Amino acid sequence: MKHWMWLALAAVVMVAAGVTLVALPRGQEWTTSSPEALAELEAAMDAEMKLYSEDAEGSFNRALELDPDFVIANLFSLRYLPHDDQETKEARWAKVEEADTTLLTPRERFFVERARAYHEERPDDAVAILDEYAARYPNDPYILFQRAERAWGLSRLEEAERLYQRLAEISPNWVIAYNMLGYINMGRGRFAEAEEYFKSYRFIAPDQANPFDSLGELFITIGRYDEAEEMLEQALDIRPDFWASYAHLVLVMGLNGDPDGARGIVERAKEAGVPEGRVMAMDCRQRYMALRSAERWQEILDQAESECATEWRVGFATLTTHFAASRLGDWESALALEVETGNILATFEQDSKSMEAMTLRGAFAHMQGVRLAFQGEYADAEKKLRAADEELTYGEAATGTYKLYNRMILAEVLLADGKDAEAHGLLTKVRGVNPVMVAEFEDSGLKAIGLDRV
Repeated sequence: MKHWMWLALAAVVMVAAGVTLVALPRGQEWTTSSPEALAELEAAMDAEMKLYSEDAEGSFNRALELDPDFVIANLFSLRYLPHDDQETKEARWAKVEEADTTLLTPRERFFVERARAYHEERPDDAVAILDEYAARYPNDPYILFQRAERAWGLSRLEEAERLYQRLAEISPNWVIAYNMLGYINMGRGRFAEAEEYFKSYRFIAPDQANPFDSLGELFITIGRYDEAEEMLEQALDIRPDFWASYAHLVLVMGLNGDPDGARGIVERAKEAGVPEGRVMAMDCRQRYMALRSAERWQEILDQAESECATEWRVGFATLTTHFAASRLGDWESALALEVETGNILATFEQDSKSMEAMTLRGAFAHMQGVRLAFQGEYADAEKKLRAADEELTYGEAATGTYKLYNRMILAEVLLADGKDAEAHGLLTKVRGVNPVMVAEFEDSGLKAIGLDRV
């Protein structure tokens, strides 16, 4: 099966819900002859609700040890398997593909039928299956959650907001709804509303790490860095291996200009048993933030083929390498990275509204805008940086802060092109989101990238 199909299946089976909730249809919810396997499934789904992926993976595996034919456990466990474990993926998928759906509950049939449609490259049928089951079981929180996730993934935020609100109304214990409502409002720049949802989430689930982590992301975006650090540390007090909070702390340290602090966070994550791949991603970010802060441009270029720069396309290392090339006037290297990014972008539908596609389009336009700015092509740079701003959102801390940074560069380009009024109008907007970034920009002499030093 094509690699992207496994990714589609992974998205389909991300349930993130506890089975102890009241739901429709009534009766037996999951089909297994083993009470012990059912208990492990419940534990896995409870862990998913808390975003404790390692716990979920372990419980799914134990459920399948107890009942290898447990159809829904085979399906839901697929997203936790390593990309290179094709044998296990195929074996578990075979259980799903061969299942007699007449022996399953309606909810299980929904998940199986939709997964089969995606597997057979029938995306329109998959959408129809979701709509059909939603019409038949409008108050089943599992199916309502899937509808909300689809709307969120397509950036249909008003629809997603309405669906998550409905989910919170009919099943208040589905606390993930409050989390998503917070991120929807955050992504739309409604930060006060986002804070209210995240605080409600924290009030309902004070024993979980993620509510504190989500508040931390919001505070990073709006420049309340001390509060962000406090929230993220509280998340780690609750769950010492909660990798997302370490990653967000690395970002906070970078924004505060504290490379030693960022390195310390990476070491803490390693000691806490965070998975190696996650630690590597954090370590790469802190290294490139330190190099960028120290303006060691040639050293950055010399690492263009390092694991950090090649493992995640297009990641922070790639963007930093492109910036270094542009800063040094190495147009060949800068353009090569743009071509590579454009080729990756071409694998998406041109008008795709998925978060990944939008962020990639934003990164591509940003890279072009930075190069053009250093080349003195201010009018064209302005167009590209504005295009990047249209694609980038405040939907998560890393993307939100990059959106603001893109606006800082745009302001500098406008000033360089003699458009002072437009530049200061833009700075006023940024100040309304993150006043700290604007204060730093002003302290630097209104320079985000230093065009007059080239």
